[in-house]
Amino acid sequence: MDTLRFEVAVIGGGEAGIAAAVKAAELGARVCMIESSPQLGGACVATGTLPSKTFSISAGMFESVKKARNFGVRIEGAVSLDFAEVVVSRNRLMKCDIGVIHSHLRTHKVELISGRAAFAAPDRLRLTKADGTAVEIESPRTIIASGSHPVSLPVLPVDGTTVITTDEIVSLTASPRRVVIVGAGIIGCEYAFIFRTFGAEVNLIEKTGHVLLGQDKDLVAAIEKELKRRGIAFHPGTTVVSCEAPPEGGRRLVLEDGTAFEADLVLACVGRKASTNGLGLEAAGVSLGRRGEIIVDDMLETTSGGIYAAGDVIARRMQSSTAILEGAVAAENALGGSRTIDERFVPGGIYTQPEIGSVGLTEDEAVEQGILHVIGVCSYAGLVKACSLQSFNPGFIKMLFERNSHKLIGAHILGTESAEIIHNLVVAMRVGATAEDFIYSIYHHPSLSEGFRDAARDALSKL
Repeated sequence: MDTLRFEVAVIGGGEAGIAAAVKAAELGARVCMIESSPQLGGACVATGTLPSKTFSISAGMFESVKKARNFGVRIEGAVSLDFAEVVVSRNRLMKCDIGVIHSHLRTHKVELISGRAAFAAPDRLRLTKADGTAVEIESPRTIIASGSHPVSLPVLPVDGTTVITTDEIVSLTASPRRVVIVGAGIIGCEYAFIFRTFGAEVNLIEKTGHVLLGQDKDLVAAIEKELKRRGIAFHPGTTVVSCEAPPEGGRRLVLEDGTAFEADLVLACVGRKASTNGLGLEAAGVSLGRRGEIIVDDMLETTSGGIYAAGDVIARRMQSSTAILEGAVAAENALGGSRTIDERFVPGGIYTQPEIGSVGLTEDEAVEQGILHVIGVCSYAGLVKACSLQSFNPGFIKMLFERNSHKLIGAHILGTESAEIIHNLVVAMRVGATAEDFIYSIYHHPSLSEGFRDAARDALSKL
C-alpha cells in the first residue's frame, strides 16, 4: 500500500475543512484535504446555506416586484414565478462558489484527495478511493471537518419525493401547492416564508410552544405575527402522529390533537447530527459527546493530542459562518497557536421575511444571568430608509446595554438587511462599545444604521 506524508491532513471538504486547509497552508504546512463527495463545499454549498439563501433571494425579489408600483415602477401584465429559473439561479451560484473554492485550494497548493478516510492510528489514516484501491496517509496533525446530516423521524420516513429533508429540497423541479413543514426552527421558518411567497399553502408544525427556540422573545412574537398575517398556519405544541400515502398521491398527516390535512410535500426540519460514522475514531482515541458530536476543548483539540475538529461535527453553532472561523482556528492551533473563539460575539442571521440579525444576550438571558441592563428600541417605521425599502413592513432594532457601564451586551434586529447590518454590532461588542459611542457616531442619512443611534438614545433616556 502506498503511503503519502503530510504535515496536516484535513478530513472533509466543506466550509470548515476548506478554511482549515487554506489556513494551514498559509502557515507553511504541506496540507492535504480529503473529501468523499465529488463536489466540494459540503452542505453549505450543496443543500444548506447557499440553496436556501438563493430561494430566499428569489422570494424577496418576487415580493419586491409585486410592490414595484410603490416605487413608481409600472409593470404591465401579471407577475409570476418560474420555479425552474429559481433552480437555475441556485445552480449558477453553486458553480460560482465551487469555482472560488478550487481557486483558493490551487493558490495555496492544498492537495485534494478524493476518497473516504478512516483512522488506523492517531497519526495515520487509511484512505479508500472510489475504485476500491487504498492508500495510507501519515500526518502528525489531523483536522476533522466531516460535517453533519439531517435528523429524520420514524413517523416521517424520507422517500426523497413527498417526504424530504433539506438534503433533497434542492432536487425539486416544481414548487408544490401544499407544504407541511415539521420543525419551526431557523430552517423550518425560512422555508415556510419561501414556499408561502411562492404561492403554496403552508402548515408549520412545532412541538414546543413557539417558533425559533432560543431567539429573543420580541423577535419570536414578531415572526409569529407575520406568519399569521401571511396566511401560514402555525401549529405549536404538537407533533405528527401519522403520515400516510393515500392512493391519490401526496401525504395525509394527523397531529396529536386530531387535526389532519393533505400535503403534496412534507419537509422535515428537525435538526442535524454530526457525521462521524466510518471515521475510525476509536482507533485514534477521539471521544464523542452525548449527541454524537466530537468533543473538543477551547482550542478545538479533541481528546487525542494532535487531532482537532471544527464545523458541524462538533455541534456547537452549526452554521457556515462559524464553521469557517472554527476551521481556521483549528489549523492555527494545530500548528502551535493558542487561539480561542469567544462565542459571545457569534452573529446569527435568519432569512425569514422580514429577516433577522442577532448577536449577544437575549433579554431573557440577561435576566437569568442577573445582569442589570437597559433596553433601547428603534422601530423601522421611524427610519426613512427602512420605509422606502420595505414599504412599511414591520421591523425594529433592539439593543441591550449593561446598566452601569452602558456597554452593548446584545442586539436583535428584525427587518430588511438585518442579517447584514448586525455585523456592525458584532464588532462594536468586541471592542466594548457603549451607548454613548453609538449616540455620538455619525451615520449616513438616510440609512438603516441610524437606528443604532436612536436605539441607544432610547436606552439612555430610560436611565
